[in-house]
Amino acid sequence: MFNVLSRKDRIYQKLRELTLSLQFGDNDKIGFEAIYISKLTGIDRANVSRELNKLVKERKAIKIKGKPVLYLDKESLEKKWNCHITKIVFENYEEFISFLREPVLSCKGTQKSDNRNIFLNTALDNIIGAEESLKEQVEKAKAAILYPPNGLHTLIVGPTGAGKSTFAEAMYKSAIQLGVFPDNAPFVIFNCADYAENPQLLLSQLFGYVKGAFTGAVAEKKGIIDEADGGVLFLDEVHRLSSEGQEMLFTLIDKGIYRRLGESSTTRKAKVLIIAATTEDPRSVLLSTFLRRIPVFIQLPDLESRTLRERLAFISQFFWEEAKRLGIPIKVSKEAMKALLLYECPGNVGQLKSDIQLICARAFLEYMALKKEVVEVKLSTLAKNIQEGLFRIKEKRNELSLLEVNLHEDIVFEGDKEFIDVKDTFLVDNYKTRDDFYEAIVNSWERYEKEGLTVQEIREKIGKEMKEYFRRILHSIEDENETVNREVLLKFVSPNILEAVEYAMAGIKEKLENLITPKVVYAIALHVSTLLERIKMGRVISYPSQKNITQEFQFEYNIAKKVKERLEEKLYVRLPESEIVFLTMFFHALRIGKRYETIGVLVIAHGDSAATTMANVANTLLGVDHAKAIDMPLKEKVEVVLDKAVKIARETDTGKGVLLLVDMGSLATFGEIITQRTGIPTKTIEMVSTPLVIEATRKALMPDMTLDKLFTEVTTLGLALMKNKDLKIDRSGFDLNIPFFKKNLINILEKTLTFLNPYKAYEVLEKVLNEILLDINGNYDDEVLVKFLFHCSCMIERVIQNQSLPYGDLDFLKKIHHKLFLVIKKHFEVVEEVFGINIPDSELAYVVEIISTHFNTLLVK
Repeated sequence: MFNVLSRKDRIYQKLRELTLSLQFGDNDKIGFEAIYISKLTGIDRANVSRELNKLVKERKAIKIKGKPVLYLDKESLEKKWNCHITKIVFENYEEFISFLREPVLSCKGTQKSDNRNIFLNTALDNIIGAEESLKEQVEKAKAAILYPPNGLHTLIVGPTGAGKSTFAEAMYKSAIQLGVFPDNAPFVIFNCADYAENPQLLLSQLFGYVKGAFTGAVAEKKGIIDEADGGVLFLDEVHRLSSEGQEMLFTLIDKGIYRRLGESSTTRKAKVLIIAATTEDPRSVLLSTFLRRIPVFIQLPDLESRTLRERLAFISQFFWEEAKRLGIPIKVSKEAMKALLLYECPGNVGQLKSDIQLICARAFLEYMALKKEVVEVKLSTLAKNIQEGLFRIKEKRNELSLLEVNLHEDIVFEGDKEFIDVKDTFLVDNYKTRDDFYEAIVNSWERYEKEGLTVQEIREKIGKEMKEYFRRILHSIEDENETVNREVLLKFVSPNILEAVEYAMAGIKEKLENLITPKVVYAIALHVSTLLERIKMGRVISYPSQKNITQEFQFEYNIAKKVKERLEEKLYVRLPESEIVFLTMFFHALRIGKRYETIGVLVIAHGDSAATTMANVANTLLGVDHAKAIDMPLKEKVEVVLDKAVKIARETDTGKGVLLLVDMGSLATFGEIITQRTGIPTKTIEMVSTPLVIEATRKALMPDMTLDKLFTEVTTLGLALMKNKDLKIDRSGFDLNIPFFKKNLINILEKTLTFLNPYKAYEVLEKVLNEILLDINGNYDDEVLVKFLFHCSCMIERVIQNQSLPYGDLDFLKKIHHKLFLVIKKHFEVVEEVFGINIPDSELAYVVEIISTHFNTLLVK
């Protein structure tokens, strides 16, 4: 017969399995909900809760009260800790965590707990890179320190300046904080290189000697091992220790005994944890028998392999230390900070510190000479090789984008104040600061509601905000081929989180059509990573209007609910209910954002300002900032302009592609190359003019416009302009024989003006402009016409409504443009007569500016 487990036993067995599988230090929350065990066992939640409480009464399970209530198997925890836990019920999660952090648990024997110590915040946890480049190394170091009974000897390997001494000292301090050593335990540093040329002297320093051990040994002397007894001995550059010296350490390592130099029968005892360090390959410079006695190897990376966030932390720490030492604030320019972040520093952290000290010394000399208030570090203060770090901005684009450099403020380090990591003020870690990723959507919604915007307007705005988020955040994890760079992302998100998010999003792909791209998956992975950190720290964002959100966006709510469940399934953690609200808002914004995609417009033309001028006119007339431009001076290299075009195409593409309007030559091939490099659909029109750019920009903003359709319509218009054909467009009701360009401008004027007759305004103002240009010998062109026409027609409406604009220094303008002002004033008498107005001199001053600026001269004085 088979023994069938009772319901309680099945639940208890599952609780034991879950508790034993806990990996302390992960993002998992410690404890399990009844509903989670219910899903795993298939037993009704109420029954699971009932049986769990019975197990608590039987002192088999630990209960942590709160929302949600959590349970753990008591015996499994005791097994992991080799301790007897007396407390069964905790009033809240904070009390439970505090209990885990207590220095002493009620243990069966005298041995202290090992696993519970990982909850303590130690010197190793605070070392720069502990959560990034050095995460694995810190975990190894903690394990070495805590291994019973006296820890494990460790070898730290890394290049010169990598921070081996600092890491060793952090291990020592952590050992004291974790209770492995008493507070007065020694930390003795011995650099084997200091005595490498004299092996006998090295050994005498290390082990001590007795009287007569060698010539000059007139008295007995203690060695370094005596000093280190009961603590840590750090053997720096251990590869310089002779084979004899290594062999002499065997007995100390194996049995805790040693002999002083010259002793033959006497042995001495010492309890010493050895931490050694070397810059060389251990297998080639150390005895294999010695290496076998050092069970823990920790490899430290060079500075180049560490993240820019860590490098910034080093830089800020070193500047703060110098400011503290000088007793004077140190102001570092943003340019100098970026150069220090990016320059090649072969000497690693050690050289970085030395370079900063030298920089501060130079800046201090200038401070003394010029009697400044602060020590100023500028780009010019840096050595040339450090300044050249700015040339690596493109190479480090991925990490710089994730950090989002603040280019507007210099940084001041004040030594008399507590050290604050400069990344909080100079660099903003996007995915960390946007750990309120979804909350930002909700906050925006509330803000726009208070401003009185309609639901449609709110949706449009949030849709644009979400597209901008993806442009900034996700562009930073793309490589040169515009594919998502998984390796870069995995520097910031653990593989298990990324895999869980990919699994969760795979389950909703069909419901959201083509919206779940790799970019979206990775953006959510960044958020989930920081969400789990918040949960671990007990910081959970709540949103009061959950009911309204779930009711209004039922479709997105159901999707969000499924994503939350699938994440919990893979991550073995309970996510807060408010996460459903944030996911709901995110998916809604994602869908809305898709609806408001537009086609990008990029104007590229030869000359110093031709493209910019055309794009500016189009944007000004249409009241947008949509058309982008690249000017190509005749001496500019094609490769440089192409790189700019690729960059702008990436920034402007929202999913519908980019239309390029170019003038001639190699520019015509840019569209094809951009598509090859980025995958962004492009179309290129090999003709460009101001009216063509205006029309392309206007139509590109239409919601139902496609790239192919836009290309066809704008090309048709361009050919018509080139052939001087009149298109039979009668929407304005004007004479069909009017040239197309004029008709197009009148159409746009009609949309711009409130009450003025656009046809009448055009006729009068074009005639006035021609007369002004004749008087000043100015050449007529379409650009000056467009500027003049739209400014002056709007000016006429302002004057009619008594809303004339003031002008800052009217007398000065009249003085330097005296004759031009009189010419314009004379010809505008016709305008005053036709429209029955009196135009003040302040308004005419702006017209003077348009004419003088366009022709880039004072013209007439």
